Amino acid sequence: MVLTKDQIQISVDVLPLLKISGDCLRFVTEFFEVISQSGPHIYHSALQLSPQSSFVRKSYGQYVSSPALRVVTGIPASWDSCTASAGAATKVHRAVWSPCGQLVAAGSVGRIDVRDPITLEIVSILKPSNDLIEYVPESLDFSPDGRLFACSYRG
Repeated sequence: MVLTKDQIQISVDVLPLLKISGDCLRFVTEFFEVISQSGPHIYHSALQLSPQSSFVRKSYGQYVSSPALRVVTGIPASWDSCTASAGAATKVHRAVWSPCGQLVAAGSVGRIDVRDPITLEIVSILKPSNDLIEYVPESLDFSPDGRLFACSYRG
């Protein structure tokens, strides 16, 4: 019996995969400079300086090969919120994170860009009605569950 790809269905919980890939991307982004100079520094310093809650540290921390290095204080509990920067076509007047941390909304005159916080790719572009197109967003906010978005404007 031969099955086509349309007949094969595998249930996959995507959220853990997104969290793992985001953590790996953050690890590489954070320690890119030292790792690009010396691959062994993944084990000599990067793993030891990554947050304790990091998937990468939890999975590979036991392979640290430098017993001479020991961090006494200063290991972060989690990644900080500054991951990257992106240019915008116009000045950003307001920005807000979604409560779940999965989105960032940045408001400019005539538009709001909703971005992925890790890759900074635009997920959605929200535009106000024509009578508000030239106004600056006064406030931006996500609903507590992150499913709805609200914005107010001022002239």
